[in-house]
Amino acid sequence: MSIAIRDHRPVRGFTLIELILVITIVGLTIGLLTVRLGAIDFWREQTSLRRLTEAIAVLNNQAVLDQSVYRLEFDLQGNSFRAGVMRPDNAGGIAAGGVGSLAGINLDPLEEQLADILSPETASGATMIPPPPESALSSLAEPTKLGGHYVLLDVVTADGKFSREDEKALKPGLRFSPRGVSDFGVIHISTGGDSAITIVANPWTGLAELYPGYKDFEWTMSSQSEN
Repeated sequence: MSIAIRDHRPVRGFTLIELILVITIVGLTIGLLTVRLGAIDFWREQTSLRRLTEAIAVLNNQAVLDQSVYRLEFDLQGNSFRAGVMRPDNAGGIAAGGVGSLAGINLDPLEEQLADILSPETASGATMIPPPPESALSSLAEPTKLGGHYVLLDVVTADGKFSREDEKALKPGLRFSPRGVSDFGVIHISTGGDSAITIVANPWTGLAELYPGYKDFEWTMSSQSEN
């Protein structure tokens, strides 16, 4: 004969108060994580934006110091940018006096020489190579992605407008001359939703100017004007 032993102890479940406490703790944890992740995205966005604007100024100065032609290249599909120095493809070209050297170029009148000053490498062909390891630009040899919700929308240069919507678009870039003159460029960045930032690369100052919103600019030999 078998004897069955029953456990008559009551099965204890969660009380309403305990469930409310658990839900509250989970909600607070998710809220804190969301705020933290939002803060991380914000600082990533600001860091990448500052790095881009500072790169324009540093490239302008480095081109003069090294007497070389530098280039800031944008990868619209990859949402990134990188910098490099232009190396002439032919040994007998503009290499004398340094990579991309412009020694001997007559700057008068400026209007007629501006194309050669900005992109002398186009005359004989050139390839962008990483900056020297000891250069302040060595960290920009590898692509730097925009952080957070920032997205490269398009880049406007003397070669035209390049949009990320065009999958076949070449990688646009801004060139920096040893004479302290750079390409004029307009960079549009989405900051999320319908918001955007416009960065204008000023050829004469070598600085990046920031404007809120999506703004179109055009360049004339005397000044820049907003449309």
